[in-house]
Amino acid sequence: MNATYKGWAISADCPPIPIRSFDWCATSPDYDVDCDQDGFFRCGGAQVHAATYKELLVEIDDHIAGEEL
Repeated sequence: MNATYKGWAISADCPPIPIRSFDWCATSPDYDVDCDQDGFFRCGGAQVHAATYKELLVEIDDHIAGEEL
């Protein structure tokens, strides 16, 4: 599933592992990464994760509310 919520890109990946807290991921519209020989570095924006779609929407809302403070 690929969707959006408040401009955030949402995706689901449910690998066959016992940990469910990262099954859903949302990436902010301003997310940016850079890569060099040492790996990936976040330059801007954010990603949030959750076990369910509903929990992910709450995480997005909480992140947005935290930025507005």
